[in-house]
Amino acid sequence: MKNWLILLGTFFYLSQAIGQEKTLLFSIKGKDTKMSYIFGTVHLIEDTAFYFPTKLEKTLSKTDQLVMEIENVTDEAAILPLLILDSGSLFDHFSKEQGDSIVQWGAPLLGMKPETFRTNFEALKPLVLIQIGAQAMMSAHTRSYEMELTDKANANKQSIKGLESMESQLAIFDNFSDAVITEMIMSGIRNPEAAIDSQKELTKLYMDKDMEGLAKLIVESEEFGENAEVLVYQRNRNWIPVMTEFMKTQSCFFAVGAGHLGGEQGVIQLLKNAGYTITPIAY
Repeated sequence: MKNWLILLGTFFYLSQAIGQEKTLLFSIKGKDTKMSYIFGTVHLIEDTAFYFPTKLEKTLSKTDQLVMEIENVTDEAAILPLLILDSGSLFDHFSKEQGDSIVQWGAPLLGMKPETFRTNFEALKPLVLIQIGAQAMMSAHTRSYEMELTDKANANKQSIKGLESMESQLAIFDNFSDAVITEMIMSGIRNPEAAIDSQKELTKLYMDKDMEGLAKLIVESEEFGENAEVLVYQRNRNWIPVMTEFMKTQSCFFAVGAGHLGGEQGVIQLLKNAGYTITPIAY
């Protein structure tokens, strides 16, 4: 009897340990909606840290459609016109000294001559510099979960939808003041080591599938923390009714940035608040 009690206790402990395994993949079950799933992505990650197991691929294949933050995330032809300024120059948003620093930073990163960098980028929005900075923090080849999911959904002949338009996403940055955008960009240029350390921390949290840690890192970051309401929370709230509409007719595989999932104002909690049963799935 004692041995059985020990075995039972061990089984209970193991069950608890398995149940507490961190994950970024969840099922969504609700009344009058199709069984769906949500997965937390990171938009860009070094290929050595990229993890897309069979379990994840099979979960995607069980659904009718893939729903990402935006529908045409891989359509460069559609995105590029939205990154062009209506008037003026990119460098109008910065002082002369800041503009010179941007050129000195960006030209060698892209293997360009300084004058070529100025010519190629002066018609683009400052947001493009944030993208360059994100790429610069990577020390190796990168992979994109959105690209991988898009390729697999296309192979499965699944439809692909978006929770918001590219225009609405970019409009968030368009509505920021020059001071906010300037600080986002210049802080990375002034202190690249801190930006690299932050990216390493994000990668580690993602590899650990630490949903709450990722949410905390994003909303408390120097670059985005003060703007968390607009960049994260408001968008999370906007997504819930859109997700509901999709799930009324289609089984969906939602894929959004992992930083949107955790916390009291994260998508997982908001779905629970809306009456959905959310179940973590190990992968």
